[in-house]
Amino acid sequence: MNSELIDEPSASADKVPPKRYRHWLLWLLISTAVIVLVTGYVVYAKLTGNLRYIEVSREDLGDVRPAKVTSAGLNILVVGLDQSTSENSQHIGDRTDTIMLAHLSPERNNAVVISFPRDSMVQLPACRVREEFPGQKRHLGIINSSFSFGGIGCTWKTIETLTGIRIDHFVMVDFAGFKNMVDAIGGVDLCIPEPIHDEYVPLTLPAGWQTLLGEQALGYVRARHSIGDGSDIGRIQRQQDFVAAIAKKSMSRKILANPVLLFSFLDAATKSVITDPGLTAGVMRHLALTALSTDTIHFVITPWRYSTAYPGRVEWRERPARKLFQLISADQPVADALSTSSQTTEPQRSRTDAEPVLDNDEPVTTPTAPCSPAQAN
Repeated sequence: MNSELIDEPSASADKVPPKRYRHWLLWLLISTAVIVLVTGYVVYAKLTGNLRYIEVSREDLGDVRPAKVTSAGLNILVVGLDQSTSENSQHIGDRTDTIMLAHLSPERNNAVVISFPRDSMVQLPACRVREEFPGQKRHLGIINSSFSFGGIGCTWKTIETLTGIRIDHFVMVDFAGFKNMVDAIGGVDLCIPEPIHDEYVPLTLPAGWQTLLGEQALGYVRARHSIGDGSDIGRIQRQQDFVAAIAKKSMSRKILANPVLLFSFLDAATKSVITDPGLTAGVMRHLALTALSTDTIHFVITPWRYSTAYPGRVEWRERPARKLFQLISADQPVADALSTSSQTTEPQRSRTDAEPVLDNDEPVTTPTAPCSPAQAN
């Protein structure tokens, strides 16, 4: 009986012998690791190759710059242009449509994004002549004109001079790139409190939850004439709402767990921006892997008031603006100093034209939005 059992073909006779099996498994693991590493390298090389750089030198920023109070904190100037950077990165006469300063805490677990109204009348610093730019003389003018006088280097110097915050890097994006990033993640869901019909942009949207794709998203962040109070401040609030929404979407499991969507977004993002050489793809990757979440990003607007001397312009409220900038520079908590209304990033919010961030002594009105969280896609 035993011999019959021995002579009978075993159920495992056709299997790979244990030693050969171990060798086969080892080679499979090695091959898989090589494929992953090569694929990762190809993807990294692709994203790195997409990036374009502009050097901002000591000659651009001057010898007298704000001190860096906390070496681990990071301050990134974010500039949006109303033209395409694909053919030429900068043009004479262009003005920045959006100017923001993002401050990341040393632990990378908190961020504050300051928006500077583009109609702000401020004391502009002198900037050197550079390439096709004529340079900027020290004078009183609107903040977004610095770009047309001296390019991104002059805008960098202007923000440092006005705020006393030392900037580490810049990111410049054009409208075409913005649309591509939105389309790459399948659009962004946003609550539209009231119907929009703007012939200037153009844009037509009904009230309620909407999924905005690239062209509509661009129209939404640019619209100002037929929505809200028609001011640039209202437009800034909508821009902040949209930035919060796109950050939430891009950080969601739906994107991060989908390699195709994630690569599509990163590919579009790296093709859309111009940075300084220090803000490499590796640095961006490191920042992307931090513990920062949309719940820890605070959006604020530089304290302002309407200018009586220059109709149609705004001026900064000196004391609260200085307080805000000092807190950012020293990496001190800003949230406690902000009014409740300025901390929210919900799209339903609405502020009056009163000073919106610090020492706000005017009431804030919030209209009833036609949206509920359950209706969101």
